[in-house]
Amino acid sequence: MGILALTNKTMKTNILKIVFLGAVALFAFNADASTCGFSRDLMVGSRGEDVRCLQQYLTSVGYGMNMYPDGVFGSRTNQAVMLWQGNYGLQAYGTFDSASRAKYLSLTGGYVSGVNPLPPVWEDSEKQSAAVRIEEALVMIEDARDEIDDSNDDTSSAQDSLDEAEDDILDSVIAFYVEQDYDEAYDKADDAFENAEDEYDDVDGGDGDENDAEDAIDDARDAIEDARDNIEDADDDGADVNEAEDLLNDAEDTLDDAENEFDDEDYDNAEDLADEARDLANDAVDAINW
Repeated sequence: MGILALTNKTMKTNILKIVFLGAVALFAFNADASTCGFSRDLMVGSRGEDVRCLQQYLTSVGYGMNMYPDGVFGSRTNQAVMLWQGNYGLQAYGTFDSASRAKYLSLTGGYVSGVNPLPPVWEDSEKQSAAVRIEEALVMIEDARDEIDDSNDDTSSAQDSLDEAEDDILDSVIAFYVEQDYDEAYDKADDAFENAEDEYDDVDGGDGDENDAEDAIDDARDAIEDARDNIEDADDDGADVNEAEDLLNDAEDTLDDAENEFDDEDYDNAEDLADEARDLANDAVDAINW
């Protein structure tokens, strides 16, 4: 029985790995990412078909998990660009600049002037919603699995929740790919997400609020650093950055407040303030007047 259980668990893990790769493909299909045309710097706040093509390209080469190609350059796109830049020895500050365009050209043989319009990636909103929820559930399952592996406590109850989540996500993928029943695919993926989240919370235990606050503070620090880099670059290029600098100062003050609340062990308030600081940093980038 033990050997059979181990075999089944191993098979399920291997199937989930395949499913994970399939989820990446959900976001890259219908996209010929090697034909993207880029004629400008792309950064947080940029919008357009060139942004969407960049998102599709990043997803197709493994940097766009949990990123929907909507043509809006947000924090997830920024993070994916940074990872891609770092992997190829570029300055990893998240702006898809001339050096990035040149590297893209050398990697794909594409062209870097003009814009190559693409048709809408998603023509079925139910299909889109199901695909997004599948990926969210897969990410949560991976996070939950990591929590179990790292825990020294009794995780038998959490493992039961994770088993249910894995069963649900397999049903969801079958509904999506085989039956093309996108409502059922969404519902099963939603069940998988909730079961995995329950497992994550069970293992994370009493440290959940503290960890969430710490993660939020780290995200705010990253957003502020990225905003500062973007503002400095914009200032060097002659852009009006006065409003952006004011917002960045507000973000830094708010982050200081969040860190003080964290030190006082008021983790809920620390998380809220950190989220506010991150939003202010993103607003600062949007406020750059080119």
